[in-house]
Amino acid sequence: MSVTHFCHGHTHRVSENSIPANLFRQANPVLGEGLALPLLALLGSTVIHNRCEGDFLKGSMSSSTANQPIGARILVALKDRVDSAHWSPWLESIEFIESSAGLLVEVPSTLHSSFLQQRYMSLFKDVVSDVFGDGADREISFQVTSPAQDDATTPSPGGEPLSLHQNLTFDSFITGPSNQLAHAAAQAVADNPGGSYNPFFLHGSVGLGKTHLLQAVAHHLRNSGVPDVTTISCASFTNEFISDLSSGKIDQFRSRYRKAGALLIDDIQFLCDKERTQEEFFNTFNEIYNQERQIFLTSDAPPSEISGLSERLVSRFRLGLVVQLDPPDLETRMAIIRRKASQRGITLPLEVVEVMAQRIRDNIRELEGAVLRIESMSRHEHLEINTENVSHALDELMGEISSRIDLRKIESLICEEFMVSSLDLHSPRRTRSIVLPRQVCMYLGRRHTNCSLGEIGQHFGGRDHSTVLHSIEKIRQSLPGDPNLKRSVDMVEERLRHA
Repeated sequence: MSVTHFCHGHTHRVSENSIPANLFRQANPVLGEGLALPLLALLGSTVIHNRCEGDFLKGSMSSSTANQPIGARILVALKDRVDSAHWSPWLESIEFIESSAGLLVEVPSTLHSSFLQQRYMSLFKDVVSDVFGDGADREISFQVTSPAQDDATTPSPGGEPLSLHQNLTFDSFITGPSNQLAHAAAQAVADNPGGSYNPFFLHGSVGLGKTHLLQAVAHHLRNSGVPDVTTISCASFTNEFISDLSSGKIDQFRSRYRKAGALLIDDIQFLCDKERTQEEFFNTFNEIYNQERQIFLTSDAPPSEISGLSERLVSRFRLGLVVQLDPPDLETRMAIIRRKASQRGITLPLEVVEVMAQRIRDNIRELEGAVLRIESMSRHEHLEINTENVSHALDELMGEISSRIDLRKIESLICEEFMVSSLDLHSPRRTRSIVLPRQVCMYLGRRHTNCSLGEIGQHFGGRDHSTVLHSIEKIRQSLPGDPNLKRSVDMVEERLRHA
């Protein structure tokens, strides 16, 4: 039996045991809709969302039921946990789609992708885990769905769409002392594929522009007529290999990649500890290299420092040119902020640009996210773009850090946490018990003070900037896999916040 429901001139036919969403939420204030839906399904009831009440999470969603797609259930659960002021500008236009590799989040722009990954990734993972209810850790990836504004979609050799962002070109890449070599080498690769530097291996920390240069090369190669330019993430390459291997389509996989006119793979470090995939990639690499076709790889570490990678692959990766991308200096960061703001149609006073560039040092994506936050503050909250309001917005985005923090304060807290003396940190001693806390000091000094690499090195025994940069990268890479180190660093940072 069904019941007819009228809304703004529209007639909807629903089951008699359906419950209006607004009443359901009132009856389930603790569980929330995302967690209570499975329970409701066991009772044979469903929840309807009334378009009159504004309960639709996306314009394309139909009435919500207990049997609704998993993506719709995730959105419902997310809406219960996200402040309404943030929902409309950031999450209203996204969609979750279940795939064999995990979950795909479709977003309207690259800016949405960057901001959501920074701000909401941990919440996404929690909600996904709750909705599925099996405790499995699912991979969440992002895809831009507005090709007219952000992407140039080109078929991959396998026939599936492969997105290149229109704005990730050489013209939009801002150069400075930290990335001039990488930019020049990438340009040479694009101008003379397979000849100048092959393979070209670009490494550096997160958010410094590796993917930007990789896609810029891909754009250039395709525009210059190179056939079958294949651009893919290492994770996708691995997933395709496993899928085709299990389904008996390995010959198609090999044909697809070994005939590529140029092969560009992002985040090649994900090959680590995957012996079968490494074997396949080794043979693919040899085939393309021997045909003098271009190979371009990016990674968060140089070849010799990627653990779990076979020696023969390391030697192959070092056949050509290996270049490191360093964090941008102050002037470059300011130029990036002004460019990003201009693209968003907003004008930032010079003093505001300086505040943002001083605060965000090591990640260009964070600069982009900060510009987004300032735009939201101005357009949605109607606040003036000045140094005070911008500082508050950055505190909300990144966490509040006291301006009174200096290297001496950091050094003092590190000495307490690691039980070493100040003399030890300034000494030339290189035992692990001294080197580790000294590296943590440099890492935190770079994050939470206005000191340059040279100033940090000078403070800690006159070390040069390359030593400081190595120390920062070492700690950054060690934190995800070393819970004890992460606990110590988090504890020191928490004390710095209350300094």
